[in-house]
Amino acid sequence: MRIHSVETNSNLTWSDEAVEIFSELLRNLPPASRSHVEEATATRAEALTKEQNDEEVAMETVIAALVESTPVRLRPRLREALTYHGIDPEEYEAAFESEM
Repeated sequence: MRIHSVETNSNLTWSDEAVEIFSELLRNLPPASRSHVEEATATRAEALTKEQNDEEVAMETVIAALVESTPVRLRPRLREALTYHGIDPEEYEAAFESEM
């Protein structure tokens, strides 16, 4: 399955809102960081989905995976972007505090 420019190796599906928020949030990162974060996020989101025994990658899972996969110095941009999209960044505090 292809999510953005990342080819995933699983047979998991991604919800439409997961794909949409992934795209929106990636735009808030510098172009030089995007491809690495994009690939790491897709891998992490699918791993989290499998750990939860789900068959579809949900928006909440993508957000957590994206925050975890983003370098710490860039995470404040994601806080602002989440707020802009009406999502409370506090719900993802564990991801924001995680080490890369």
